[in-house]
Amino acid sequence: MDKKDFFGPFFEKKVRFFMKKIVFFLALFFSFTACSVLNKDMENQNKENEQQTVFGVEWKLKKLGSKEMKYSEENETITLLMTCEPENVSGFSACNRYFGKFTYKKGKLIFKDMASTAMMCPNQTMELERRYLTQLEKVNNFIVDEDGQLLLRKDEKVLLIFAQ
Repeated sequence: MDKKDFFGPFFEKKVRFFMKKIVFFLALFFSFTACSVLNKDMENQNKENEQQTVFGVEWKLKKLGSKEMKYSEENETITLLMTCEPENVSGFSACNRYFGKFTYKKGKLIFKDMASTAMMCPNQTMELERRYLTQLEKVNNFIVDEDGQLLLRKDEKVLLIFAQ
């Protein structure tokens, strides 16, 4: 007896029906899986783009807390430069050059092992430098706003605002 004759046309229809269902559900499963992978890739790409615009760029301090910075000369400008490989930070802090390390993981930015040169400047400049470096040590995250400014924050509070 032939297998086809044994199972009959009724069985063949049932098998085709179930095969179509299985193929449909597999296609549905793979489409959902592909979408979630694509979304995760897009999120990672957005984070990479944000990092690329932040790291390797010299930023100029525009606001220290709520105080707008007013520089009378270009060489007074407080700057910040973070490089990824290795994770170094450096800049000019009103009177002295500063440098150190930072870590950036899971949205957290932490400055550590900070040091600076030890030149003397007028008291007002030294006070500005002290306030800047104190705020820098408090930073634990950052965002880039819609104007392309770098906002260094402690939790949700903006401490320092930089522009390119």
